[in-house]
Amino acid sequence: MSEENRTPAAEEELKSGPLKKLPDLKTLREECGVTTEDIFLKTRINATILNAIENGEFHLLPAPVYTKKFIELYAKAIGIDAGIILAHYQRHVDETQVVPEDVSVVKAQNAFDRKPFPRYLWYAVPAVAIIAAAFIMYAFFHEKETPGIVQRNVTGVEQKEVVPKPAPAVKEPPLEAAVKVPQAPPPAMVVQKETMQTPGNTPLNLLIEATEDTWLKIAEDRNPPYQIILKKGEKLSRNAKEFFVIDVGNAAGVNITFLGKSLGNLGRKGQVVHLRLPQQ
Repeated sequence: MSEENRTPAAEEELKSGPLKKLPDLKTLREECGVTTEDIFLKTRINATILNAIENGEFHLLPAPVYTKKFIELYAKAIGIDAGIILAHYQRHVDETQVVPEDVSVVKAQNAFDRKPFPRYLWYAVPAVAIIAAAFIMYAFFHEKETPGIVQRNVTGVEQKEVVPKPAPAVKEPPLEAAVKVPQAPPPAMVVQKETMQTPGNTPLNLLIEATEDTWLKIAEDRNPPYQIILKKGEKLSRNAKEFFVIDVGNAAGVNITFLGKSLGNLGRKGQVVHLRLPQQ
């Protein structure tokens, strides 16, 4: 978490001196007579995330932009200051998350790091093109003159052979047969029916296997998103018609297979990744 993303409460807690020990949040909540179900009904934060906040298991929480709000709502629900919790969470994020700014810079430099086009090719390429064009034109006109004589001879022979008048009488029977040919359109109708019976689009299949405890936020097609924490060794299989939108709280903690193909390594441990499958 960068300094500009720190909340005022967390910043004040860090500046006040050595970081205090995280209090027993579960005990404080029970002393107030509040249950996790009460907090869920008030804040809509599910019990899995509430338990992770209470136990200090910050690696199971979603992206910082969501978690900071969850911590503030939780602290307000049990009547304590959120600063100490945010300070501990911020220290966890600073120790585990690294902003990959250098990676984008390296890619930008590599994109423009190209060797200059050799000068001699500016002259060689046009010269080769001119020679090739001249050769093609020569071959074209040379071949065009030779068939001219053959065409005249053939034409002359055809004129002599077509002179007899009985020839049209011989051609009349095939014309009657040709007129009957269009009477067979039924095969075309059969082809159209077969095309109409083609099945619809195959549904999109998504398989997520957890190698570590990982928080996920998933939206299927245009349905509302939902959140879940996959424990190590658990699997989640989902289907959609158009697309998936996925937020992964621990990029190194899951293996994702989409349409039977693995997406490979998504990133480092603790890194948050946003995916849209299939890609636009």
